[in-house]
Amino acid sequence: MGENEKIAEFVSFCIEMYAREYNMTGGETATLFESNHLIDYLLDNYLELHSQGKEYIIPLLHDFICEGKDK
Repeated sequence: MGENEKIAEFVSFCIEMYAREYNMTGGETATLFESNHLIDYLLDNYLELHSQGKEYIIPLLHDFICEGKDK
């Protein structure tokens, strides 16, 4: 598997895990991530984040979304 495929798999994993955690569809979650620039964040920070578990990533992403709504 190439690096781009690994990154795409990681972003998909994050979307799927967030959707499960917050009872959302994958499409709803992808839209939420896109509107909050989370996909860019995940791509930019792949090296630091890809080895973390969902217990770390999901709260991080949720905080990122909540902080964006406060602005």
